[in-house]
Amino acid sequence: MSILQSILLDSLLLNLFQKLRDAGMALTLEQYDLLRQAVTQGYGLGGWQDLRRVCRLLWVKPCANYDASIFDRTFDDYIQHHHAKMPVKPDQTPLENTPSSTKTPQNLPLSSDSEATKTPQNLSISSGATQPPQNLPQIPPRGREVPSTQTTGEVQVPVAIQTSSTSSSFENTKNNFHFSPTDFPIQLQDVQTAWRLLRRAVRVDWNYELDIDATLYQIEREGIFTDVVMRPVRIRQAELLLLIDDSPAMIPFFPVLQPFIQAIEEARITPAWIYRFTSYPDEYLYDWHHPTKAESLTNILLRLHCNRTIVLILSDAGAATTTYSRKRIEGISKFFTVLSPCIRQLIWLNPLPQERWQQTSARTIDAVLNGKMLTYEPVSLLSATREN
Repeated sequence: MSILQSILLDSLLLNLFQKLRDAGMALTLEQYDLLRQAVTQGYGLGGWQDLRRVCRLLWVKPCANYDASIFDRTFDDYIQHHHAKMPVKPDQTPLENTPSSTKTPQNLPLSSDSEATKTPQNLSISSGATQPPQNLPQIPPRGREVPSTQTTGEVQVPVAIQTSSTSSSFENTKNNFHFSPTDFPIQLQDVQTAWRLLRRAVRVDWNYELDIDATLYQIEREGIFTDVVMRPVRIRQAELLLLIDDSPAMIPFFPVLQPFIQAIEEARITPAWIYRFTSYPDEYLYDWHHPTKAESLTNILLRLHCNRTIVLILSDAGAATTTYSRKRIEGISKFFTVLSPCIRQLIWLNPLPQERWQQTSARTIDAVLNGKMLTYEPVSLLSATREN
């Protein structure tokens, strides 16, 4: 994206933000910054409806100051007003049928989302840009989740903290669920404490080594013809593989995942790697800081060590949108099968409480993990590290 395009995009987002505030939505500068971060990583660039979905996900909440009807009305008015100044031309050919669809920037972070390929209009940054660049590198496609609870052609649009219900008995639990970053108490200090526990000495299989001190002590007591003393082999080495689900429903949770990312970036946890996936890890994983940089899962598995590697997964597993996806469950199960022989421990933290897992993929995946999917709390994290 050129400097001019970036300036125009910032102006577009800021104007939209101000229009929504003028219309009565109590949006904060932090919420605007969260949108800019999402757009910087490539979200919302698939067209007007793609941008609408990301803004709705980040800004719409079930209360008067974040009313969905105000958002929809203001956004529609803004599109009409924006057309007069900066025309947005619809594609003449469906995106999935164009040869360049796998090469356009719109595909990079949101290629796994079904709505991204059904956008009726492309969000043009420059009025003169009618054709997407043809020389961009081809990015391996990510696995696409198809919820079993959706009908064909239906597009599910999650909002920040409220989603459509799957049963009347689940309605009260969902409507009463609110969150802010302060509701997630895992701090950098908690992450460091957990890492110290994970790095404590652990036994390596059934291997034994000579315990020199114990053997010398026994010789002093019983003489030189005593037996040597053996002890289990233990190691203190550990390495972390952090996998973060970057599905659209996980965007509001990114700020509360920051302690883990910060610990790795500041070398408080080392060695460590951060990758992203969409819905479930597939054939490729994507670098956290460079979402278009794909790395083969096979190559990543070759670097892992069965006695040292701890894998931490941060994902809602479908709980944020109350969806049950058989494809997601099968993809996760397949991933566990190839991952298990290569690691020492797997920890899965879900930012949604357990009552939100009902009738979603999260409940089934928790069963696959033998009930070891954890809620996003310090006590859950520390309990998992103590089992190390």
